[in-house]
Amino acid sequence: MIANQHFSDLAMSDLQQRLTKLISLGTVHEVDYETATVKVKMGDWITAKLPWLTAQAAHDMTWQAPEVGEQVMVLSPCGDTSQGVVLGSLYSQQFAPKQLGVTPENRPDVHKVRYQDGSSITYDRKSHRYLIDIQGADATVDVLSAGTLNITTAKDIRVETQANATVLSAKDATLKCDGSAAVQAGGTSVLKEQVLP
Repeated sequence: MIANQHFSDLAMSDLQQRLTKLISLGTVHEVDYETATVKVKMGDWITAKLPWLTAQAAHDMTWQAPEVGEQVMVLSPCGDTSQGVVLGSLYSQQFAPKQLGVTPENRPDVHKVRYQDGSSITYDRKSHRYLIDIQGADATVDVLSAGTLNITTAKDIRVETQANATVLSAKDATLKCDGSAAVQAGGTSVLKEQVLP
């Protein structure tokens, strides 16, 4: 009876430890971008390399790696941290929501992604505004299509640049306007035409 009680106590202790380790909080200590795994620091202890959860990982795939210092939640099946999976991130004192630059009154309506270089992608469903703000002197936005690219709007389209603008077409180009058309040049205006025989 004493032996059975001893084993029962051991089993209960093991169960409690496993339950304690089932879900844990920690901070990313190291990132392995090649294997898509991270080591997580929990107190004074650092885990083995653990995979992080992603939205899709088959024919359609997504990639968004955690960063060192990021607070994350780890799920350990059966309380075994060696089989742990990083479920996602949590805000912390170091990285708080206020750093997104979204005012508290607008937070219910705004979806925003902010990057370390200051660039951001924001949609405000209340004002119906989608903003892509790319920072940096060498910033570039590329839109590539193997087929047709259509841009349609019910209102005005405005394209403005502080430098040069170029439109290149390997074949014919057509500009159709149901109203008036005007071309204004502050400098020389040149129209070249090549007449084929």
